[in-house]
Amino acid sequence: MSATLRVSGLSAARGARTLFSGLDLVIGPGDVLGLIGANGSGKTTLLRLLASTGQPPTDDIGDNADGSPVGASSASSPGRPSATSSTGGNGTVATDGTVSLSPSDATIGYLPQEPDRAPGETVRDFLTRRTGVSEAELRMNASAAALAVGGVDHYSAALERWLDLGGADLDERSEKVMAELGLGVSLDALTQTLSGGQAARAGLASLLLSRYDVLLLDEPTNDLDLVGLELLERFVADTRTAVVLVSHDREFLASTVTGLVELDLAQQEITVYDGGYDAFLAERALARLHAREAFAEYAETRSKLEQRAHLQRSWADKGVRAVRRNFEMDKIGRRMAVESSEKQASKVKQTQRRIERLEVVEEPRKEWEL
Repeated sequence: MSATLRVSGLSAARGARTLFSGLDLVIGPGDVLGLIGANGSGKTTLLRLLASTGQPPTDDIGDNADGSPVGASSASSPGRPSATSSTGGNGTVATDGTVSLSPSDATIGYLPQEPDRAPGETVRDFLTRRTGVSEAELRMNASAAALAVGGVDHYSAALERWLDLGGADLDERSEKVMAELGLGVSLDALTQTLSGGQAARAGLASLLLSRYDVLLLDEPTNDLDLVGLELLERFVADTRTAVVLVSHDREFLASTVTGLVELDLAQQEITVYDGGYDAFLAERALARLHAREAFAEYAETRSKLEQRAHLQRSWADKGVRAVRRNFEMDKIGRRMAVESSEKQASKVKQTQRRIERLEVVEEPRKEWEL
C-alpha cells in the first residue's frame, strides 16, 4: 500500500544534550529523504524514532507499542509520542513531538547499520525475520489457532498482512536475489558463519526482498561491493515506497535522494533541502557565501564605528586637557572649548548607541563535510 510518514515538532535529547528539536517532515510514496550531518548529530537516533513511531527500539529491528517488531507490523497509533523518555542502545533518549503513519496499519522496515546475526539463525530465518514475514506468519498461525477454538476472527487480516509482506514466494525470491548478489551460501547456512561482506549482502538481500510501506536505511552502502551498490542504487531509485536513509556515500546520495535534512548539532539547526544532492550542495554553498558576506559587512561596519568612537573620544579628551592646561584662556575661549568637548562626548555616545543597535552577525564557523 502507499503510505506517508509524518513528523511534527519532533525533538530528541540524551541527558542534558539536545540532539535536534522542532523537526517537521512529510515523507510520501516515492520520496527518498537523506539524513546528513556530523557524527553524533542524531541521525541514527532519528531513524530509530521513526522506526518505532516514536519509541527508540530496544534492538536493531525496533518495537511497536505492543512489543512486536516494527518491521513486521503496523504503527500502533498516529500522533505518538508526546514528552516520552525511553532507553535505547546508546542510553536514555527523551523525546517530544509526534510521528504518525497514514494509513495507520502501514508497515515500516528498518535496515540497521550493522547486520544483526542471531545465534543459530540461518540465512532463511534471517531473511524471513528482516522482511517481517516471520512475525506475520506467527500472527497468522495464532489467529488460526484462536479461530479454531471460537476466538475473534483476525485470520483474514493476518493472512493479508503475510501475503502483502511477500511470504507466499519468499523462498523462491530469496534464491534468485542471493544468486544475483553472489552471496555464495545456501538458505540453510548459519548467519554467524558469514564473512563481513557476505553479511552485508545478506542485509541487502533482506532489503531487496522486502515489501514494506516505509523503509528506513542506516548506512546501507557499508561493506557492499560494486554489484551490491548498483543493485541498491537501482532499488532505491526505482521504489515507490517512502524511504528515509542515512549515508556518507556522496555518489549514492547523488543518485538516489529527492530531498535532504541536515542536522547541525553545533548550531542546533535543522535545514530541509528540496531536490537532490547536487541541488543541496549548490544551495548550501550559496548560503555559506551569504553568511560570510553578512559577517564581513557587519565586522566592517562595527570596526568603522568603533574607530569613529575612539577618535571622537580622543578629541573630547584633548579639549578637556587643553582647558585645564591653559589657565590664561579667556572666558569665551574656555566656554567654546568646553562646548566643543561636550559635543564630541555627545557624538561618542551616539556612535556607541549605533554600535549597540547593530544586529550581531556571528562569524561563520568551519562547516562539517560529508
